[in-house]
Amino acid sequence: MSKTARMSWVDMAKGLSIVLVVMMYAAYNTGKYTGGVGFLHYVIGFATPFRMPEFFLISGLFLSQVITRPWRRYADRRVVHYFYFYVLWAFIMIALKVGIFARSPVEMLHQLGFALIEPYGVLWFIYMLGIFGVTAKLLWQWRVPAYVVIPVAALLQMAEIESRSYIVTQFAAYFAFFYTGYVAAPLVFRIVAWTNDHISYALAGLAVWALTEGLLVFSPGYAILPGRTQMGLAAIPPLHFSLAVLGALALCVM
Repeated sequence: MSKTARMSWVDMAKGLSIVLVVMMYAAYNTGKYTGGVGFLHYVIGFATPFRMPEFFLISGLFLSQVITRPWRRYADRRVVHYFYFYVLWAFIMIALKVGIFARSPVEMLHQLGFALIEPYGVLWFIYMLGIFGVTAKLLWQWRVPAYVVIPVAALLQMAEIESRSYIVTQFAAYFAFFYTGYVAAPLVFRIVAWTNDHISYALAGLAVWALTEGLLVFSPGYAILPGRTQMGLAAIPPLHFSLAVLGALALCVM
């Protein structure tokens, strides 16, 4: 598979993930204000198991190309890059919302300082990409084998940890997918290349995945609420983790 083709499906998968995230905020925020549930709520409900895991798995796919670099060069690509955009957009959002519209410069400075130690609002995933990049580099430097990291990270994800620190909560929820993308990148590339040459099998596989995903998400116990989705059987931690990985792979194949 050529580099151009590879980058094409990666960009499309990432773009679809971002669209799903934007749809989630749009649907849930509207639902909270109106108290209603619309069509988008069901689309977001279907995507709940894989929406963010897919984004982080994709983000880890090309980590192997830079992880062996010296810390300074590595940090420039995988740490400083993300924190720069995070700080920039956090400043813009807080300055506009608090400093200008709310006319509270003291509170603006307080929120800007707090945003450095805890991810700010919808920008949390950019902050976590920097954290994940540092963690992956340290694990590589300390030569911690993947067969140790992935099971531990998966257990953290399935433990559904709720911490007072948003960093801890999101790290436990999503690092497993970022690291899986890094470790399983060659396998993912091979699967995508194979499906490009076997379209009919790929479509059949996607149909089976979509049916299974829908049945498990919307199984007894599910509820589509104005501000969130309560899944059915898909909420069971091992099933949730499996559906997240399969959903991420499915979006890569699309």
